[in-house]
Amino acid sequence: MKLFFCKSWFRAEKCATEVWTEEKARACHTNGTLYTVLVGSVEHPTCFLEVKNDFVGVSFLDDHLREFVEYVFAESSPEMLFLQRATHREYVGGTDKIDDGSTYYFKEDGGLVISRQVFNPHRGEKTTGTADVATNYSRKPEFGHYEDLIRLERS
Repeated sequence: MKLFFCKSWFRAEKCATEVWTEEKARACHTNGTLYTVLVGSVEHPTCFLEVKNDFVGVSFLDDHLREFVEYVFAESSPEMLFLQRATHREYVGGTDKIDDGSTYYFKEDGGLVISRQVFNPHRGEKTTGTADVATNYSRKPEFGHYEDLIRLERS
């Protein structure tokens, strides 16, 4: 797995901003400040992670560099992260226009809210329920070791 580091992923332009050295990214990791990890390549990553001491966002990109799955992990203890939000989007053909999306909001007590939106014509719905969230926990990553967080399929 090839990793590259940068300040951020510019979503609108679908490109990295300020490609960084591993040393600069490692310093951010050590200090708990925000940095971005590109997986695969700088120009066409398969996914990217936005990493901070108490938060990790993971966005999976399709062939058009559009975010089709996004996971948001937040600190649940000094060593652990909890998957709080998972979003799936579908697009209109090869455009960047979102056709529909679903977002799952997880609570550590098992509470779940699912928000679905369709955009043409626009309509939305929300449902609530419970989920087994045992697999929503991940260890905070050591620098360079993001394998557990970049699993697209999560139970």
